[in-house]
Amino acid sequence: MLRDLSSLGKERKLLGISQRELAKIAGVSQSLISKVENGQLIPNYDVALRIIRALELAREKKGLSRAKEVMSSPVISVSPKDSLRKAISLMEEHGISQLPVISNGKVVGSLTEEAIINRIGSISMETLVEEVMGSPFPIFPPDTSVALIREALLYYQAVLIQENGGIVGIITKSDLVRNLEKI
Repeated sequence: MLRDLSSLGKERKLLGISQRELAKIAGVSQSLISKVENGQLIPNYDVALRIIRALELAREKKGLSRAKEVMSSPVISVSPKDSLRKAISLMEEHGISQLPVISNGKVVGSLTEEAIINRIGSISMETLVEEVMGSPFPIFPPDTSVALIREALLYYQAVLIQENGGIVGIITKSDLVRNLEKI
């Protein structure tokens, strides 16, 4: 659900609908939608609610789902102090090519097959994950639209889903392909 009207334009564009179409569904004028998107107008509660409901209706019609509906859970992860042997074993065992690196409940990095391959010759199976890991994967809430997740996956190998301070899921391109009918 759209929680903040500052992202109205982005959400509307992700849904592929025009300002005019959104205005018609919400029962407001197209100029009002334009002013809200540009930050020139803050609508009253009733109008804001109608706009949000119109976006939800448009989302339902488009069949767009939420991150929580396509994420893989539980999340397989490693610690920075784990060896590459352990990380590679987990990747093989679960058929995955990337792992979040978590220390004391906090995401501190990521480990990918690509990062390991790029370091072949300078690492061993006993090398610590922290010596090879990259930046953490982006983190999104469970109600993030799959359209936004898809955009993030153009730049990252995975995204993490966080709820109540804990990582509850991971989404990769494979998850999107596997859930194509839901999207």
